[in-house]
Amino acid sequence: MKALSTLRIAAIAVAFTSTLGAVSAAETFRNGQSVQGQSASTDAGSRIVDVEATKYANVKYGETVSFVGSGGKKFSWTFNGLDGRSWDLAQFAPAGFTSKDYRVYVTKSPLYRR
Repeated sequence: MKALSTLRIAAIAVAFTSTLGAVSAAETFRNGQSVQGQSASTDAGSRIVDVEATKYANVKYGETVSFVGSGGKKFSWTFNGLDGRSWDLAQFAPAGFTSKDYRVYVTKSPLYRR
């Protein structure tokens, strides 16, 4: 009986850790949305950030920002994923957007203040 109980605990632990690994590797919520937010149309950007002229960007949770890189490359992103975090721009920027190390700091959502 004790061996069966130990076997169950081990099976649960393996299932739990494999699930956590899959979630962190995919960097998406269960609904498939990215934890950083979502792509937006380039017209939707309320603010333009020049990646080549700055070292990092501070954005508000829920804000849509248009990023401009070298050669006039441009994309927009809405930060409505996880709040109170910082992200490496390369995690969600289009491939080849910039080779520069660039951080984006997202404030906490005002909806979840305590």
